[in-house]
Amino acid sequence: MSNAAALRNSVSGNEGRVRWARPVLIALTVLCALGLAARFIAEPLMQIRHVVVQSDVPLADDQVLTFSGIQGTEHWYTLSTLAIQRKLEANPLVRRARVVKVFPDTVRMTVWGRQAVGIVLATAGGRSLPVLVDGDGVVYKVGASSADVDLPVVSGLAAGDTVLGGRLPRAYLSLFSDLRGLRERSPSLYALISEVRIVTAAGAEASSPQDFDLMLYLTSSPVPIRSRGSVDESMLKNAIMVVDLLSRQGVLKDIQELDFRSGDVVYKRGGAGIKGG
Repeated sequence: MSNAAALRNSVSGNEGRVRWARPVLIALTVLCALGLAARFIAEPLMQIRHVVVQSDVPLADDQVLTFSGIQGTEHWYTLSTLAIQRKLEANPLVRRARVVKVFPDTVRMTVWGRQAVGIVLATAGGRSLPVLVDGDGVVYKVGASSADVDLPVVSGLAAGDTVLGGRLPRAYLSLFSDLRGLRERSPSLYALISEVRIVTAAGAEASSPQDFDLMLYLTSSPVPIRSRGSVDESMLKNAIMVVDLLSRQGVLKDIQELDFRSGDVVYKRGGAGIKGG
C-alpha cells in the first residue's frame, strides 16, 4: 500500500473515532449538568426539618435536642448519626442512645436513662454528699431527693472526689450490677435492703469482690447478713426464712449476724459461731 493510501485510511479512522466520541462527551456533559441541577433542587428538600425524640431521661425534648448538637442546618446525606449518639451518651444521665435517619428530612433519637440502684456517700468540692449510682457503677446525680430515700445505702466505700459521669472503683462494679439484677428480677426483695456495708480488712485495698465482705441490713430484721462480695437472690431468700425461723423460736434477739460466706448459714451469737442446718 502506498504512503498516500495509508494516510487516507488513518485520517478516515480518526474521523470515525471523533464522530463516535463526540455524542458520548455531550451525553456526559448533560448528565453532569442534570446531576448538579438535581442536587441544587434536592438539597433544600433534604435539610433536616423533623427530629423525633423518645426518651425516659428526666429531660425535656428540647434539652435532648440541645445535647445532640443538631442545629437545624444539617442535611440528611451529611449528618452523622454516630457523632450524635456519642454526644448524647456523653451526658451523665444517658445510659444508651440510638439515632437513625429517616429519608428525606427526619432524625429519630431514642434515649435510655440511668436508674439508680444505690446511694453512696462521696466527696464533691470538699463536702460529703450523697450521690446516685446506677447498675454500671456510674455516678449520674450528686445529691439525693426525697424520692430517693427508698434506695439502699452503700456504705464503707471510699468514693473520693466523685464527679458526674465518674465510675466507681472496678472492684465494686459487680455489687452494683447485683443490685440492678435484684431490682429487675425481684423488686420486693430489693425493697427490703436498707443498707449494704462493705467490710474490708484493716489497711487492705480491694481489687475484686473476693477481697471484701458485705453486711446486708434488711428493713424486716435487726440482724445483719454477711456474704462474700455479692448480693445473691437465693441467699437472701434463705436468710429471710432463717430470720423468720429464729424469730419464731424466740432467739433472734441473741443473734449478732447471719454468716452465709461458706454456703451454709452460721449464727454468730455473742462472739461464738453456731452452724445452722
